[in-house]
Amino acid sequence: MNKQAIWFIVNPISGGKKKHQKIIQLIDSQLDKQTYSPTIYYTEYAGHATQIAAEAVNKQIPFVVAIGGDGTVNEVGKALINSKTALGIIPTGSGNGLARELEIPMKPAEAIESLNTPITKQIDVCFVNEIPFFCTAGVGFDAHCSEIFSTKKGRGLWNYVKVGFTEFWKYKPLKCIFAGNDYEVFSITFGNASQFGNDAYITPTAVLDDGFIDCTIISPPSILQALRMITQLFSGNIHSSELSENYRGTKFKLESEQDFLIHFDGEPLKMKNKKLTISILEKGLRVMI
Repeated sequence: MNKQAIWFIVNPISGGKKKHQKIIQLIDSQLDKQTYSPTIYYTEYAGHATQIAAEAVNKQIPFVVAIGGDGTVNEVGKALINSKTALGIIPTGSGNGLARELEIPMKPAEAIESLNTPITKQIDVCFVNEIPFFCTAGVGFDAHCSEIFSTKKGRGLWNYVKVGFTEFWKYKPLKCIFAGNDYEVFSITFGNASQFGNDAYITPTAVLDDGFIDCTIISPPSILQALRMITQLFSGNIHSSELSENYRGTKFKLESEQDFLIHFDGEPLKMKNKKLTISILEKGLRVMI
């Protein structure tokens, strides 16, 4: 029986050194060595995961597994778009949005065990201009908090909540043009998947392989409305909010008087652009589920 090559790309920052040492030990003890021939790579700088994954595509490696959070998954996944190489995930991040959406276990031992009986499927890929994302992207308060959160040492949901609470009182609504109409919004989120991560369902009707982008627009809330929306967010019921507008399509356009700050799969990015186009590539990424 011919063994299949499988590359593991580890972000040593996400989750901590001790956790990754344990995961590597679990790979050695639990991965089916009669099926796979594994190779471990460690990223050394931003963008390194993309370079390693691109090399895997060039060498026709059938499986590449990202060990990290949503940012690492995005770095690896974007190199695999329109290739025959499948993306696997061992989640170690704060949100783990795509892993949760694909029902990959959050416990490393169970995630590794699931690799031994892989099922692959094709999912859609979305783009903000040329930037690919697999879960969500957007502008407004969430992008602002993502930028602040990226400067903090602490990770995890609780630290993100603390950033959100602190920044809520300072944040000024974003003025923009959406679908030709003037808006003043708290946030606009585009979803290929239904959630940010941590089971926070911002575009709850989104499906990874349906060929559509879901969009949720949130108007500026009062503190009481914001607290109510947090409950709605985690119950998958954000569309019931009186401050929520919801759309579905294959392309959206946004304009602003200033360069946009966006978030994509949890990562902040200051765009050098006052116009954004959100588009979709159907079945553009092969994944292990």
